[in-house]
Amino acid sequence: MGDHLLVAAIDFGTTYSGYSFGMVSDLDKDPMKIHANQAWVSGQQNLLSLKAPTCLLLDKYENFKSFGYEAENHYCNILIDEEMEDYYFFYRFKMNLHENEESLENMKIKDAGGKLLPAIKVFSLSIKALRDHLLDMLDTRGTTMTSDEVLWVLTVPAIWTDSAKMFMRKAAIKAGIKDHRLKLALEPEAASIYCQYIPVDRTKEQRGFGVSAVGTRYMVIDLGGGTADITVHEKLDDSLLKELYKASGGACGGTAMDTKFLSVIKEIVGEVVFREFQRVHVEGYTDLLREIEVFKRNIKPESEGKISMTIPFATLQELCSVMLDKPFKDLLADSSISKDVSLTAGKLRFKVDFAKQLFTSVTDQIVEYIRVILLQPEVEGVQRFLLVGGFSESPMVQHAIKTNFPEKRLIIPQEAGLAVLKGAVLFGHRPKTIKSRIIKYSYGVKTTPIFDPKIHDPKRRCTINEIDRCQNVFGSFMKSGTAVELNHEVEKTYQTNEAFQRIVPLDLFFTVKEDPRYIDESFVQKLWKMEIKIPNPSQHPRKVKVLYMFGDTELILNAVEMDTGTPCEAVIGGIC
Repeated sequence: MGDHLLVAAIDFGTTYSGYSFGMVSDLDKDPMKIHANQAWVSGQQNLLSLKAPTCLLLDKYENFKSFGYEAENHYCNILIDEEMEDYYFFYRFKMNLHENEESLENMKIKDAGGKLLPAIKVFSLSIKALRDHLLDMLDTRGTTMTSDEVLWVLTVPAIWTDSAKMFMRKAAIKAGIKDHRLKLALEPEAASIYCQYIPVDRTKEQRGFGVSAVGTRYMVIDLGGGTADITVHEKLDDSLLKELYKASGGACGGTAMDTKFLSVIKEIVGEVVFREFQRVHVEGYTDLLREIEVFKRNIKPESEGKISMTIPFATLQELCSVMLDKPFKDLLADSSISKDVSLTAGKLRFKVDFAKQLFTSVTDQIVEYIRVILLQPEVEGVQRFLLVGGFSESPMVQHAIKTNFPEKRLIIPQEAGLAVLKGAVLFGHRPKTIKSRIIKYSYGVKTTPIFDPKIHDPKRRCTINEIDRCQNVFGSFMKSGTAVELNHEVEKTYQTNEAFQRIVPLDLFFTVKEDPRYIDESFVQKLWKMEIKIPNPSQHPRKVKVLYMFGDTELILNAVEMDTGTPCEAVIGGIC
């Protein structure tokens, strides 16, 4: 992995995606010499943007057509020509990995028109679009480079499961990035690393200094499009960081706020009209999402009176008239929100208190996540909050955190929306920056130990080869909340049960519980279904040593046949 010439980070976001990069020779001399792409052309306004919408357009044969603003514009023309059935258009699909409780291996996601495609294809083609865009951009600059000369860093939320991380790795490999050329960076960690390098005068800080002094303990609050992703770090000597508490958070990023404002439109026109608006009038819908983005930033704690939001009024008016035989204005007057929202010159006018209340339902969740973490003894002494991510730029979000935690110092980098993207490059260049991490889950395998009436459930008793055993026991080998350093090894031994057995099956489970007893308890989920291939099977029992490597951004597994020391191939058969 160390012979690459360039480190490139892909920030695959819920709403927007982008990339940044740095030459290894430049990063050695000046770690902050990181370049973010400036070439995304923003829709009809012809403005340059640092990120592009996470939108993917495919033809009816599932071939790639375009990504980002180009995909948005192309699909709008397709809608005008009424050729929707000949294309697939996907947008805002990343949260499917966070919300989906079924097998990620077989997961399918809907496009704008309701057509289904395998999620792995949608994600891999999107990653490939970003990869190819970067390589093409380097080529036009005269710095031609192959994918194998680049160390690729893909950002993922720290609160994601190992299943979701493995899914993203598989998608990136399918996109043409070699396995050994890929690192996954946890988003709040990347932001934390970035902020170690920026001077205090480039932050908006309340009362105090930055987070780069040795011994400083601080909370990283990464508020992106989909999630609030929170971790706690302590700065150590030699520019290293130590995680103090396991990553926490949930689905209360910027899109949760979008949903609140979209619910206002839905309340006025009804579910059926709103679904038709989303499905057929994608241009109007994406325009509305952009207006909501502006609206979110315009609402301030000190705002008074009323505040306006532009809506695609002509489109909504036509839909209401055709489908409900009633104008939009009359529907608004009949709605439950008519006292708080009015219509003027094609714009919705919100009473500020009503708009603020919509914010509160989301910011309260963020505040509660922070409050719970601060109650933990491991984070004693945390006095600084590092606020990053696009949603952190909202004055209402900042106000909610300041108001609820007035004794804490709030630090907001000037490039809060790019902190993850640029920090991921720094992480790829120096992946050992995070010295230790807190294990988020308990891990174990399915076992059938000898039945012990003192501890085992009588209903789980079974007889195998004339021996009483207990079924479905969670054989734990790592406990949630454990602090581990990089490449921490846990060794477990398994063996064959039959003559000439070629494969040792291994089902790996995980849970937020510290001490689960059985694999079928609530909150226990299957992580991977693995097959460890035995070299040269024989009639005698063969033992296999499996090393589980913790402490990095991903769980790593290595297997060795114990009698000969021969490495075994460990195949992950399914992402659960």
